[in-house]
Amino acid sequence: MSRRTELAAIVTKTIEDQGASLESVAQAADITVPQLEERLSGDVPFEVAELADVGGFLHVSAHHFLEGAA
Repeated sequence: MSRRTELAAIVTKTIEDQGASLESVAQAADITVPQLEERLSGDVPFEVAELADVGGFLHVSAHHFLEGAA
């Protein structure tokens, strides 16, 4: 599994664990739902700013995502 797919899996799990909707997470990251889905599938890498925005919305640090994907 690539680092990008691992990161996508961690972000997906965090979103699911928090019960957040894709719409609300995409809005927090200032991207569209299809763009978020591309990132969650691992097809497109997350930008650092997007991870920070998603993390802030979910009350976890961007480091939380990156640490698990290392």
